[in-house]
Amino acid sequence: MKRIHLSGYVGDEINSYEVKRMLDEAKGDAIEVHLNTVGGSVREGIAIYDLFDKYDGEKSLMMGGLVASIGSYIATAFPKVTAQDITVYMIHNAHDYVYGDQHVLETEAKNLGKLSAHIADRLARFTGKKVEDVAKLMDEETWLYGKDILDAGFATDYHETGKAATGASNVLDIEKLKYHERLKSVAVFRGGTLPKEEEEIMDIKEFMEKAKGFIQSGEFKFENAVELFGAKDQLITEKQRETLNALGDDDPKVLREKAEAAEKAALASQLTDAFGAEGVLRSYAEGCVDRGMKIEDIQKDPVAMALAAKRADGATQIIDHPAGDDTKDADDGDTIVVSY
Repeated sequence: MKRIHLSGYVGDEINSYEVKRMLDEAKGDAIEVHLNTVGGSVREGIAIYDLFDKYDGEKSLMMGGLVASIGSYIATAFPKVTAQDITVYMIHNAHDYVYGDQHVLETEAKNLGKLSAHIADRLARFTGKKVEDVAKLMDEETWLYGKDILDAGFATDYHETGKAATGASNVLDIEKLKYHERLKSVAVFRGGTLPKEEEEIMDIKEFMEKAKGFIQSGEFKFENAVELFGAKDQLITEKQRETLNALGDDDPKVLREKAEAAEKAALASQLTDAFGAEGVLRSYAEGCVDRGMKIEDIQKDPVAMALAAKRADGATQIIDHPAGDDTKDADDGDTIVVSY
């Protein structure tokens, strides 16, 4: 059995291109998908569902620590869905961030309504519930923890890890706060606006009030406070975090210079691997990079392909001229004239 691990934001870390690649590699063998996601793009989630739904091999899904939003839709592609005692599960109506006049907003509202109705229908088919009952749960933004997911019909099996936290309501309260902090961060990042009542930052008094139950129970630790404020989710990936940690505690200006130098060195290394350390092909590739082309695109470029073929024949000079220039293209074995 092949195990496929999907973790992250649907439409970014989890995307239909990568899922298709992994399913192609599985070649019809039995697969067990481990899913952990905050949700993401509805349309991309539906595309991923369709890929799993059409996969001919035996398939099952294991829910990780969080399966939320469009992640719940993806899970319904599997005949066997296992919730764990540590799993947090959430369903709600489709969301989007919109800019425009009343006509744009009205159209978007209708589209969101259709998407939500489609999701409710899919979840109803999986659980055996009435569509209107699922729609009501989505309206209320329903959060479930552990065995409650199985009991509500959103899973077919249940697994005890022995690591579940005591007090499901505490766990869900933290997850809700973290989830909506992420949504607000994404809204700001994408240029959206926040409702006025959510613009104010939580002050220490409000925080202590929200955290009081956790503190009294002894379950609330400092790292929970960091997560509650969303400090671990500042639109930065683990890879970026590792890179920053490796740079040390230098002055920000020095860090920027180091980062820029590292990027240049990495690019130079990639160019060397793809086009050689020097010569006509390398010069042409560097010119393409200056014009904004990616290495993978340069490798497919007809001129680059021709230069690669000519490199062994002794071409030693390259002349660039804009497309439409009257200069004739020439290829005399020593000089290659290139239009762009």
